[in-house]
Amino acid sequence: MQNIKEHYEYLIEKEVTYNNYNRTGKLSLIFFLGSFVLVLIDQINRLKGLWVITNGYRYLFYSHVVFGLASLIYLLVFYKIRARSPNEVTYKHEFYGISFAVFMLSLTVVISGFIDQQIHGEITVYILGCFTIAVMFYYSLKVTSILYGLSVVMLMVFLTISQKDLTIRQGNYINALFLVIISYFLSTVLYKFKRCELMHNYYLENLVAERTKELQMANELLSQEIVERKRAEIEMVRMDRLNLIGQMAASISHEVRNPMTTVKGFLQLLKSKQELKNQEYFDLMIEELDRANSILTEFLSISKTKSTTLGICNINDIVNSTLPLIQADAQYNDTLLTLELNNVPYLQLNAQEIRQLLLNLVRNGFEAMESGGGLKITTYSTNGEVVLAVSDEGKGIEKSLIEKLGTPFFTTKEQGTGLGLAVCYGIVSRNNGRISVETSPKGTTFYVCFKLS
Repeated sequence: MQNIKEHYEYLIEKEVTYNNYNRTGKLSLIFFLGSFVLVLIDQINRLKGLWVITNGYRYLFYSHVVFGLASLIYLLVFYKIRARSPNEVTYKHEFYGISFAVFMLSLTVVISGFIDQQIHGEITVYILGCFTIAVMFYYSLKVTSILYGLSVVMLMVFLTISQKDLTIRQGNYINALFLVIISYFLSTVLYKFKRCELMHNYYLENLVAERTKELQMANELLSQEIVERKRAEIEMVRMDRLNLIGQMAASISHEVRNPMTTVKGFLQLLKSKQELKNQEYFDLMIEELDRANSILTEFLSISKTKSTTLGICNINDIVNSTLPLIQADAQYNDTLLTLELNNVPYLQLNAQEIRQLLLNLVRNGFEAMESGGGLKITTYSTNGEVVLAVSDEGKGIEKSLIEKLGTPFFTTKEQGTGLGLAVCYGIVSRNNGRISVETSPKGTTFYVCFKLS
């Protein structure tokens, strides 16, 4: 509470001044309308001949006129320096409220200490003024002390001058002192209560703001956790498919390769014994067997259960060692190759598999672009991860196809097998990484993120 009190001290003072300002404006309107009633009563007293009996009634009329005119002036000033919120409050509004209280008490002192002593010898008007100021306004202890202290001194001076009866004068002295003490006590209690109320309001606002911020953070964490869980579920489904296909590949690849090797051997033997006119048929059959064998090799590399030996290496070194092959492909495809290799920490990776991953992503990028396009390879570290990014300037990938990326045998190429990205996802999974994709009509970027050990 002490820290909050110091923080909101200035705001509380503005709030209190704003309340005093508004109440002053409302009281000015009430007093201005009430002055007409008082002047009417004075005219009735004049018709009754009371003005002739004593000059006190005449002076009372003059005081009521001054009261009405002053109330009108304060009412006009209220609309002239209008403040719509505590933030708009300035020293003018504070002076406005204090000057109104000074005027009110001064007028009641004159009426009770001078005019009323000529009529009935009472200080009723001063009593009403003190209690009105104490109840309606919130002034600091220093201002309250000055207001009531000066007013009671002025009242006693006027009583001493105007009241000749010693008994009445002494009674008014005692009443005025008790009145000032009670009014001061009431004013300070209400002032402290108002400050305490505002302090608790600010404290509750601060508490609500903190709790709201905590709930927002919890909601963001929960939303992030839900997104991560959905992403993990999708990745698990993908890995399950890859694992199933990998197990199938591991179980049948050797069985299929044995007869293929036998057939290839006999074809090569027959090729050497045939005439030249049939050579192209043997070459075609041997080429197709080699293509089938390469597909089986890719098919087998999908397997998650495939043994992988990880070693300490730097991904920049892998990129640099693969660069001659990439440059050759870039020159063949007439594309511009750009490298941006930043300093990254060492990782536990299978360098050979990462080279295959990089070549697959780069060649996919080359195939996605027309001649003259640009491909960029970037490495950097962020948020506890090392990132390998491959960006092309192709036409992008349709949003509906992104979720299918990495699915075995899914391809958009006429001559594709649908195993290239599946191999990439398998390699990344074995090397404790993940793949994310950003695509637009201006190009596609594959981000391969490896967690730091």
